[in-house]
Amino acid sequence: MSAISCIPIFGIPYVSASLEEAALHLAEQASSTQQPRLIAHSDVHVLTRILQDEQGYGKGMQNFDYICPDGMPIVWLLRRKRKESCRLYGPDMMEQVWDIGREHGLRHFLLGGSEHALAQLQGPFASRYPGIDIAGSYSPPMGEWPEGEHEKICQLIRESGANCVWVGLGCPKQEQWLYERKAQGALPPGLYFAVGAAFNFHAGLVQQAPKWIRNNGFEWLYRLVKEPRRLFKRYITHNSLFLWYLLTKKA
Repeated sequence: MSAISCIPIFGIPYVSASLEEAALHLAEQASSTQQPRLIAHSDVHVLTRILQDEQGYGKGMQNFDYICPDGMPIVWLLRRKRKESCRLYGPDMMEQVWDIGREHGLRHFLLGGSEHALAQLQGPFASRYPGIDIAGSYSPPMGEWPEGEHEKICQLIRESGANCVWVGLGCPKQEQWLYERKAQGALPPGLYFAVGAAFNFHAGLVQQAPKWIRNNGFEWLYRLVKEPRRLFKRYITHNSLFLWYLLTKKA
């Protein structure tokens, strides 16, 4: 099995590998693991939540097996310690694992997003990657979940036989759901990827920033311009916290 290394940033172990290396390692893990393994894609928002809420969200994130650098500011910090570090962007990881996964016979389950987004997503992916196995999908209800919903979701995943579960519930809900279920021993074996808005990007419902903007660390600004009411408070708060931690803590 391919090896994968991690480098700490503010004490958080981030995967340091190319997208191809990381995806191959995770695909191999998915085809053989007998336990649930959690993969987070961390931008500045996730990082500052971990540091700000060490006994809650931060402690829960210790249940994740891999934390991938999803934002360029984190990648730049990693490159101070290892030049070869790369951005492991959730939507890109999704494509790479689905592609490689065909050779490993991986089965995929999609959790989150609207029913429309799930329907829009599955068709293009099936066409782009002939032979992929979409074992199931589920769009949970909006707002507060009814009693028994957590158990229902875990049962759907178990019955599907999926070994890659893609979770698009948004941050911090998706990470909290995963680490709480893992701590309870409720998750079936497999790899669980917290990929945020990747469903809407791949379904064409939300426009991604051009690649040159993403590579230069300004995706947050592009998304803020597109969705100011939803993202203004998040970016102002967490980008400011990130700058504060850079000034007051050792990365």
